[in-house]
Amino acid sequence: MKIDFEELFEEKILKRGYSYYLDDSVHDVTKNGNCYEGLVYGTEIYEVQVEIDEEGNIEDMDCDCPYAKENNCKHMVALLYYIENDVKIESKKIMRNTDNFDKIVDRISENEMKEFVLAKLYEDSNFQNEFRSHFVQYFEQTPKRVYERRISQSIYQAIGRKGFIKYNETDRFSNPMYNYIQEANNLIKHKEYQAPFWIASLILEELPDLPIDDLDGTTSYIESECIEVIEEILEKCKSENIINEIFNWIIESIKNDTLGDYSDGIEKILDENFIENKFINERLKIIDAKIQELNQEKDYYSEYKLESLIKTKIALLYQLGMDKEALETIKDNIYFVPIRRMLIDKARENGNIDQVEKLLKEGMNIALKRGHCGTVTYYIEELLSIYEKQNNNEKYKDLVQETLFKYSRASFKYYKKLKELYKKEQWKNKRDSIIKELESDGEGYHREDLRQIYIEEQYYDKLFHSVMTTPLFEIVARYEKYLKKDFEKQLLEAYQKIVDEKSRFTGKRNYEEVIKILQHMKILKDGEKLVEKMIEEYKVKYANRRLMLEELDKIGK
Repeated sequence: MKIDFEELFEEKILKRGYSYYLDDSVHDVTKNGNCYEGLVYGTEIYEVQVEIDEEGNIEDMDCDCPYAKENNCKHMVALLYYIENDVKIESKKIMRNTDNFDKIVDRISENEMKEFVLAKLYEDSNFQNEFRSHFVQYFEQTPKRVYERRISQSIYQAIGRKGFIKYNETDRFSNPMYNYIQEANNLIKHKEYQAPFWIASLILEELPDLPIDDLDGTTSYIESECIEVIEEILEKCKSENIINEIFNWIIESIKNDTLGDYSDGIEKILDENFIENKFINERLKIIDAKIQELNQEKDYYSEYKLESLIKTKIALLYQLGMDKEALETIKDNIYFVPIRRMLIDKARENGNIDQVEKLLKEGMNIALKRGHCGTVTYYIEELLSIYEKQNNNEKYKDLVQETLFKYSRASFKYYKKLKELYKKEQWKNKRDSIIKELESDGEGYHREDLRQIYIEEQYYDKLFHSVMTTPLFEIVARYEKYLKKDFEKQLLEAYQKIVDEKSRFTGKRNYEEVIKILQHMKILKDGEKLVEKMIEEYKVKYANRRLMLEELDKIGK
């Protein structure tokens, strides 16, 4: 089956996916209608789905690997090549070339081929790296310092004299990196594990400070490839020395923050691979030192990192069976919302609803002092949920009323909740005093919520007054359907004033806005007559504005 898919992928993704296909990494492919599903084996097993119509056009693709959240990935490519070919195809099938290379190579003598390859090796460093990565098993073991020099030199060449890699030149960086990663994968196939780790770790260390316009996600993809190399080493390697070397490198990277935003992947490696007590205890030492350091800083980023580290610490303490210490850590850090939630959940599990209520109220007070309105609302909703389940109408009503007047002033949501607590006749006697109180500090910030309240109570005179305080077309038009019955004439006058003001300014976009409002005015009573009069006046007043006159002529057409 011929499938039209290669243009949907970057060349580097095609190459990696094709390698997966050739390595028999695609398994358990099934077909249901136009939908194909399969498993692609890498460091993990990924589920891939593609939908292909009868003409071979791709309708949809999906993969559960992290890269596929925003991009088409190599696992999709591997499955597509599998579907397209009943048997494994030769590399020549991916080449877009009509030459018969098999026959040409057969005609070249061994010496000619040797001379050509040697010449290319000495004159082309990229070919040299590709050759080394493919035939790595024939080379002597390479020291780490050599990999440092080679990788550094490749990056230096990619950056060039301008000191920056443009978005359309990222292949200058990614292609040599893929050669190194391929070299690492070939070494792993031959049960060599230390050098592949050096390659992956050295590349990862270069990413944070790389001067690159990474519009196409090149560095993220390189990162994921390096992480896969390290994960595969940990899966296959039995050498305690190499495993310890990887662990110590990760710990040092976290401690010194050498990987910056690229540290999430290696932290995941820690969580999934280093679960013995000796590793966890070492991690806890680093985490405690990092927490102490971050406590001295007061910016948003350090607070975010601090919260993340504390959550990790708590999880590790539980993993070690140190439940008491974990609980103490939670209690010491309950000013962080997710950590306070842990304590709230624990109290819920124990059926201690009074403790839950206390923790929620404390959290709400902290959030109020810090000005975190969304968090305040979360705690309010949790408390209301408790009071509702307890049928505690008094506490429920008090909190709703307090929220309406204090925490989320004039919120239509809490106005409705309060209204639902009164009988119809009781509410009629109560609502005016509530609205008056909400209006007491002026509409200001609460204007939109108050307008919703006016609509709810059909106080259209109040709504009209509120709308006319900010007579913008979008606002007046938004509430027109509620005001049209009693204030149609005033609405028309308001639109006229808006158009008169806009007409003072030039510009095609401004004229188009004027025409839009005039067209809208025509649907109101006496609007068509007023619009005709206004157009005649504008044609006289702005006779020199050719573009405006052309736009005015469009009305009614």
